[in-house]
Amino acid sequence: MERAKSEQPSFQVGIVLAAYNCDRTYFKQQLESIKLQTFSNWICLITDDGSAPDIQDFIRTEIADDARFIYYVQPQNLGAYHNFESGIEYFSDRPEITHLAFSDQDDIWHPEKLETLLREIESQDALLAHSDLELIDSQGQLLHSSVWDYEKRCPENLNSKLLLLRNSVTGCTVMIRRILIPDLLPFPKQHSSTAWYHDHWMALVASHRGNIAHLRQPLVQYRQHGDNVVGAREFAGTIRVELEEWLAKRGRLTLKSYSIHEALSRAFYQRFYPPQIASKLNPIPENRIDFGWPILQLGVYSVFKGYGARGCALRLWVNKFVLDWLKVKDWFFERVLIFSSK
Repeated sequence: MERAKSEQPSFQVGIVLAAYNCDRTYFKQQLESIKLQTFSNWICLITDDGSAPDIQDFIRTEIADDARFIYYVQPQNLGAYHNFESGIEYFSDRPEITHLAFSDQDDIWHPEKLETLLREIESQDALLAHSDLELIDSQGQLLHSSVWDYEKRCPENLNSKLLLLRNSVTGCTVMIRRILIPDLLPFPKQHSSTAWYHDHWMALVASHRGNIAHLRQPLVQYRQHGDNVVGAREFAGTIRVELEEWLAKRGRLTLKSYSIHEALSRAFYQRFYPPQIASKLNPIPENRIDFGWPILQLGVYSVFKGYGARGCALRLWVNKFVLDWLKVKDWFFERVLIFSSK
């Protein structure tokens, strides 16, 4: 395939490919799709989160004939979130890298992916660019031509507040400018390996600091299979899906979802706002008793903006209402006990 004539040698893209015990067939296809990029001035760091020795040997063999690939094995398992952070840290020390892109280990990139993202991020003066995806199955057969349509995403309407409800930016489609790195690092600490993902944090920071370019052109074939860390869900973010998931849990409320969103929201506001106003601005607070009124307002705002997060807002509001009700109930009975003991 001919290299794009518009390729600008002043740009060099660093690709962070996070790997862990990859499927060999999928990984080969992912590597091949990177090698076939019409924009060829890239370096790919494969940051391995401690795969089995035979997988490590396999990866070294696959990249042995292409010096643009760099392979690093983490001394201890970090989890995908901090593994991607490690890749960003690596490229932050390489001043020749002007942009970063991110890759999973089991997808297939369209040949024009890097070229297109680079063109759009520059022409729109954006800090982050991302695209739609095609959904494929484990055999590479097309399931849906647009993940954005499949999940009812409307990323063009996002802002930092609405991203606190629902992330609509998929990491394997993302390209960022180098100047965003200081605001991204270090990643906020997490208390659970199943908390938010790197793309959610990147989207939050980029939307707060500047412009995001949204491309409705699919540039990645996103593979849906049984081992996905994150998968696509039809009508994600809608009230219908939230109710289906709640009924599947037999009406139980674990309240875990609220703690994840609360921790992310707190990390964001503490990073970018003065302490005296951060807690006041945060619509998903930890200790403030408000029965979820700011979340309800944010949910209504998402409807008017057409963002597609009403189901997420409803779930968070119910969680916050229950949490605050339990706090008030405990406070009331504690006062009753104190009064009755006198």
